[in-house]
Formats: sequence, C-alpha cells, structure tokens
Amino acid sequence: MAETVPTCGGSVLSNILNKRGRRLKRIFGLRHERAGAVHSGGIEHLMPGRISGWVVAQGIPLHDVRLLLGAHLVARAEIDQDRPDVCEALGWQGKPGFSMALPTQLPPISPLELPRLLAVSVDGSQQVELALMQQPKQTRKLLETLLRSDLLGLEGHCDGIQQGAIRGWAGRRGQAEPTQIWLQASGQEALAIPCNQWREGMQGMGLPPRSGFSIDPYELPPGWGGRQVWLSFDRPGEFRLPQVESITLPSRAGRPGLEMAPAKPALTSLRTVYAQTEPSQLEGLPEDLRSHWQALESFKRYLDGLEQELDRRDQISRQPPKQKAKWWSRLLGPVG
Repeated sequence: MAETVPTCGGSVLSNILNKRGRRLKRIFGLRHERAGAVHSGGIEHLMPGRISGWVVAQGIPLHDVRLLLGAHLVARAEIDQDRPDVCEALGWQGKPGFSMALPTQLPPISPLELPRLLAVSVDGSQQVELALMQQPKQTRKLLETLLRSDLLGLEGHCDGIQQGAIRGWAGRRGQAEPTQIWLQASGQEALAIPCNQWREGMQGMGLPPRSGFSIDPYELPPGWGGRQVWLSFDRPGEFRLPQVESITLPSRAGRPGLEMAPAKPALTSLRTVYAQTEPSQLEGLPEDLRSHWQALESFKRYLDGLEQELDRRDQISRQPPKQKAKWWSRLLGPVG
C-alpha cells in the first residue's frame, strides 16, 4: 500500500508555522516535506504498555492508529481523545489525541519483521507514519526493542514531588508480583525502586492495588542531592515513565522545616503521661484519636490495679512470720 499523502499549500498549519516558527515545531513535532506540510504530531509517550500522542493532517481524515510488526497488526486505537492544548495552538477543531494499549505478550514473530506506527483513514487508503517527537530517528529501533523485551505491557506514571516525596505508580495488567522501576540521573548509577505500596484506583485499571511507589529524596545517596531525576521502566533508561514536569532533588543541607528539639526526659510510666494531660485537651480531637485515648486510659487503670496488688503482696511478704507457741506452753497454759 502506497504511503503517499496529498499536500495542502497555504494551509492553516503553514500559516501558524510562519507566525510561530521553530519553537512551535520543536514543541509540537511539526513535520514538513518538499511539497508542503504533511502532518503534525506523533508519539509523545512510548511506554512498554501504552503508546500515546496526537496527530492531525490537513485534508486527510485520519481515524485510528495501528501498530504493525511486518504485516501483523499488534494493536490499534481510535484517534478520539481531547487535546485542547493542541487545538488551541494549531487552530484545529476535533479530537486529535490517541492512547493505544499494548498487549502483555506477542506470538513468535520473525526477527526480520520491522515495526511501524501508522495513522490511517477510515478506509485505509490514506496514512502517515508516526515517530517520536523527541527522538524521531530512534523510533523504529525503540519500538523493535520494546516489542521483543520482557517489559511489554508495563504502564506507569510519575506524579512528581508530593508531600516531600517522589510519588507515582507502575504495574502490568494481571500481574500479581510488584513491578520494579529505576530512578535515573545523569552521572549516577540507576537505583532500583519497588512499586509495592497501596494506591487508590489501581484495581479499576486492572492493575495490582499495591503498584505505588514513594521515594524520600533525603534517603537517597549523598551524590544525588541537587540533581534532576526521572524514572524509567528499564535500567538503561530508554523507556521513561511519563511525568508532568521536571524533578530536581533538594540539596543535602537538610530536610526543610526540621529542627532539632531539646531532649526531653524519658517518661517512666503511663501515669506521668496522664498526669500532664488535662481532660479539656481531648475536646475537639477526631473520634478515632479519642477512642485510642480511651483505650489507653483503660489500660492505665489496669496497670494501676496491678501495681496496687503487687504492692499489697510486697507488704505481706515484708511482715515477720508469726511464731508458733511451743508444745508445753499450749499444754500448761501461760505462766503467771
């Protein structure tokens, strides 16, 4: 099937290119051939379990994207996702986004078969080949590496730094054991990160509920402080987890807001704790904290009773034993 595409001189995309220049081309992956603008867009995220991006072509009614390995159809998805940022930047009307799930495994296929990602019209008569926006020349190599690796089917996302930790999730549909991903930084050896923390919403995606990860920047080796980091599914770092913004680790000067408090004398018993707590201090606390406090109060009363019983026994044991009267005193009676 020929992969020729009609051109459209003087199109909306050409006008936008003239106005916004190289910056727009770099951000949105706009592509040109000698005859004029062919299409814009491409692959934004190439993950082991999903390929996502967007594509528009003036005069070409593109309908879906298809991942082919030779003549074999690996996966497909419709071009039907909202991308208001793209539409606003290009003056485009429609839904140019796509998100295509990849299978977790493939049948045996000849190593001579080469992968391609095509955006195709409804009847298949018109198509364009899509490439990575940031690494267009590496597209086929990375697709081939991915489709023949054991990473196939993995998905994930890095949420950035939240509540002082780098958080996100990664997993594979139907997989029971936790996934391992890698923390990357230029000049540093990649660190293995287990995705074994419970996270809301994973089961709705067909993933294990314990697919989350949390990385405390202050627990990383000293050489990582102040570096820009990212996460990847593979140790070499070719397949990154999507993330909204770049992440720069704090310096090793110290955790912000953490000050050394003066040491307090150790409390010798629960009685000391309760003696320093007024009942009015419990007002306004959440119900679960009051319940815990009441349980501790009951335990304290139990300890007090136990301590009193031990004190009573100790007093009994300290009293001198009563001496029994000798046999003649009991027989003859007291001597006057």
